[in-house]
Amino acid sequence: MERLKLDLIQLKKSLKTLKSAFDIERELQKTCNPLFILAAQDSIIQRFEYCYEGFWKFLKRYLELIHMLNDINSPKKVFKACVKIGLCSTSEGDMFIDMADDRNETLHTCNVESMRLILPEIPEYYLTIINIVQQVETHLNV
Repeated sequence: MERLKLDLIQLKKSLKTLKSAFDIERELQKTCNPLFILAAQDSIIQRFEYCYEGFWKFLKRYLELIHMLNDINSPKKVFKACVKIGLCSTSEGDMFIDMADDRNETLHTCNVESMRLILPEIPEYYLTIINIVQQVETHLNV
């Protein structure tokens, strides 16, 4: 259980860095400097990638320790299990599946244009992740 709480703390730190990247990009939009804006967007994508990794792995550990669910060794299986136990709604589960696909797209492509298409989705992913994290925190009494 202690490891789960440490994972939660690390995930929350990661999510703060993603929020910070949103704030930086918003400020840089005012400067109209395309190079700085591009760098901020790259930062958002990178931070999204490691938040995603931390999120699904945290949920995996949570499902194993609290709900005794095993053999859920992929992100999509974890997200489907979260729907099944009622941790998230079907629409949130579907969003997490889309998030997994988007994360795979950012990881396996060098196409900047396709990565930029994912950017508008990341704030919604962030808010939904925050919602699920808060639910788990409440359940764990952290």
